[in-house]
Amino acid sequence: MIRFLAVLSGVLLVTSVTLMTPWAGIPAAALVVAGWWFRLPAVGAVLLAIGVLAVADTGVLAAAAAGLVATAYLLNTATVSAPVGVVPTTVPSVTGAVAFSAVAVGAALLPLRLAWVPIAAPILVILLYALVIQGVAIKRARNDETATARS
Repeated sequence: MIRFLAVLSGVLLVTSVTLMTPWAGIPAAALVVAGWWFRLPAVGAVLLAIGVLAVADTGVLAAAAAGLVATAYLLNTATVSAPVGVVPTTVPSVTGAVAFSAVAVGAALLPLRLAWVPIAAPILVILLYALVIQGVAIKRARNDETATARS
């Protein structure tokens, strides 16, 4: 199933690149096919898609769709050679990718211009980082407590 999703997302990535800039379709196809066996060409295919997005000056929705396809491609090609049981496209990974894309599209399409947002953004990033680290630290502390209790 992972191989099928890697092939499908690769075909969609090549299609999106070709629709944006037709001359870039052939190198994208070559990188995607090579990316099914090696990881470095897969990253090259996604970087080519990003470059095409920058040069073609596409709309917000096209960029979000290409980003979702590139995410699915990288998730699935990175785990083609992984051990049995590794599943890259779980409900949290798909939900996170779609939710962050929706938020980015909403933020790009909102005509709201606030002068203080560039000042608040770093503070928000630091607060979110602290919340994530605190959650990881709490999990690790619980795991350490259960490990010492079993000993």
